[in-house]
Amino acid sequence: MFRKVLFFFLILILGFSTSRPASACESCSCALARAGADPIYQSDRAFFDVTFEGQNWNTRPAEDVHELHEEGHHVHNKTHEEFYHFNLGVHPTEEVTLFGELAYIVRDSIEIEEHDRLGEKETSKGLGDMKLSGIWRFWRGHGNFLGLLGGVKLPTGSTEEENSQGTLFEPELQPGSGSTDASVGSVFQLALEPWVVHGNVVYTFKSEGDHDFEFGDLFSSYTSLDWLINPDAKGIRVTLGADLNWQIEDKQKEEGAQIEDSGGATVLMGPSLKIQLNDQVVLLGNFLLPAYQNLGGVHQELDFVWNASAKISW
Repeated sequence: MFRKVLFFFLILILGFSTSRPASACESCSCALARAGADPIYQSDRAFFDVTFEGQNWNTRPAEDVHELHEEGHHVHNKTHEEFYHFNLGVHPTEEVTLFGELAYIVRDSIEIEEHDRLGEKETSKGLGDMKLSGIWRFWRGHGNFLGLLGGVKLPTGSTEEENSQGTLFEPELQPGSGSTDASVGSVFQLALEPWVVHGNVVYTFKSEGDHDFEFGDLFSSYTSLDWLINPDAKGIRVTLGADLNWQIEDKQKEEGAQIEDSGGATVLMGPSLKIQLNDQVVLLGNFLLPAYQNLGGVHQELDFVWNASAKISW
């Protein structure tokens, strides 16, 4: 028991020590933060999952945000975002997982720049960037593992979406980024019957994308505490859990200049539910609320995030 507890705290120390002071929750990251750390990724030979991620934002009156825009602040007024993640992966060996992910993204916002259109609703939608990742679990034993994660995001998403007036949406409202980004990190699982703790720590290095815009580097740490409430069941098994996601994002840049109204730290937490229908099919969901948001400059805050997934392995 002592070794297991020590192992868990070493992972936490690793995760939090890899972050550096930076300048909020990057969209389209919360759902996939669990990648490689969920037990379904260790089963059978291949897997496919579909995950819906919804993000609701704290909107303000269009007139107030317009005034901030006129004062020179880099602001937008998002209302809701939807991410439809499609993930396909294989296990060449028990230690290695390879998977790719493609998302369809819908972003709803309110017009805050043009006087005669203030408050009108706008929607940007299209394919997002493709992500290719790999995991190597270099240590495994008795339900526990420790591994390394690496991946690359390719600029396959749309960055030329226009609003109802034929004007390009800002880079933050486009489905794609136009940048090639690299991610490195670690994944872990610790079995402390009847509990299982699993998660990951990921740092993403961002590069300049289309429209001379560069998102800030992102540190993300995701930890889940799961409790299987009916371990002796021969059919459907139900797991209750609690999820914690900590993200730190650097300042964004536009035409090489740092954007003060960007970046920051966000902590999301909330309950999760997993229903394993059989050895091949699992349903998952969670609901996350911001426990802490310390954002850079004038920055729109999250209201809540929720995810729903269906995963099948064979």
